[in-house]
Amino acid sequence: MPHLNRRAFAALAASALSSPALLAQPKWPVKPPKLVVGFAAGGGSDFVARALAQEIGGPLGQSLIIENRPGAGGIIAAQQAASAEPDGYTLLLGSAATFVINPVLMPNLPYDPQKDFVPVGGVARFAYLLLGRPGLETKTVQELIAFARQNPGKLTIGSAGNGSNTHLAAAAFQRAAGIQLRHIPYKGTNPALTDLRSGTIDLLFDSVPTVLGQVRAGALQALASSGKSREPLFPEIPTIAESGVPSFSASNWFAVFAPARTPPAVVATLNAAIQRALGSDKLKNQFASTGNIALPGSSTDLAQLVDEERNAYARLIKESGIRLD
Repeated sequence: MPHLNRRAFAALAASALSSPALLAQPKWPVKPPKLVVGFAAGGGSDFVARALAQEIGGPLGQSLIIENRPGAGGIIAAQQAASAEPDGYTLLLGSAATFVINPVLMPNLPYDPQKDFVPVGGVARFAYLLLGRPGLETKTVQELIAFARQNPGKLTIGSAGNGSNTHLAAAAFQRAAGIQLRHIPYKGTNPALTDLRSGTIDLLFDSVPTVLGQVRAGALQALASSGKSREPLFPEIPTIAESGVPSFSASNWFAVFAPARTPPAVVATLNAAIQRALGSDKLKNQFASTGNIALPGSSTDLAQLVDEERNAYARLIKESGIRLD
């Protein structure tokens, strides 16, 4: 074997290291990323996560593994994701509760939504229906407002609990309409719906995906929807804004977040894959059939949404005196 002097060896090594084969690094992802969901399988967030997982595999080049970590209203899942390695292989399906409402109501959370996460991209948005008990005398929002103004505190409105999304929707509606309803908090949506159907409470805000089947079956009476436009599944139901409260709209959303310090290139790859998945007819139809609407956009768009809602909810919570008692 010919002898190589130091200079020749160095030149040969430099040439080898600059070759495309050795310079090429594995592209992210090289294994399936995990999407942590803070609620049990079978719920609304789980459906959205699994629908996304089915469609993102093609554009991402890897399947998406769903890990359900229910407990404490999504706090356990958020804490787990916040402490994960920032390599893009552990993600969180977050919502307004995780990133906007809980941080305002619970200053001692085990995670910081602003410091511990980076926004990746929105996935879905859904609105609420304002529901009335069977036999409720006020059949429209206009009639409801007129009655409530003459009888402050007489009508009751339930919620899934103090500080829940449904509680805040009810508080925002009362403030915008200039009325006073008596709040009845429950431990979750199901008992509130049970009492609404039995006539124990008069009113309830609940999400379109949750009550879709019951409204279609006539078991629940929907007075109005809370979105900026009418619900495609219920075009006959007016919005609250159309019904005399033009400043009102309320909705919730699901979005993907990654641990802070996740490389920007990984975030960009994830966002691009989410955009392609949300553009598929299959996913659009899945969302539409359940009352969800695709929420495309950049990571910057998601960051702006979180900031705007954090300010709005903080103001609502302060002015309404809402606490977690």
